[in-house]
Amino acid sequence: MAREFPYCNVLGVDLAPVPILPENVPKNCRFEMDDINLGLTHLHEQFDVVFARFIAIGLKNIRKTLADMEACAKPGGIVIWVDGDLDPYHGYPPVYRPFWSSHNPHGSYIVRMIYGKSA
Repeated sequence: MAREFPYCNVLGVDLAPVPILPENVPKNCRFEMDDINLGLTHLHEQFDVVFARFIAIGLKNIRKTLADMEACAKPGGIVIWVDGDLDPYHGYPPVYRPFWSSHNPHGSYIVRMIYGKSA
């Protein structure tokens, strides 16, 4: 994202260290190790765009995290959450679709990929 939009400042938040050599990180990008389950109040109202993908599997309270992410957006900002087959409004615990297989042709390819299932 930082390379694609060099005029923007980008913050990446992850539970684990990002496996990128410092010399490969664009100057407009920084990373923070944090557990978003504990809240993001230190980041509230700081971003024009808040983007998350495939994080729901590790969340304790999806609705709380979504509200916290929304609070990180500045007024008029946008939150984009991409999470495959998970419906974040369903509640907790999340309900996952069974993975796709030749025996379950209506299953989820995303869940199959996440759990590394083979045919």
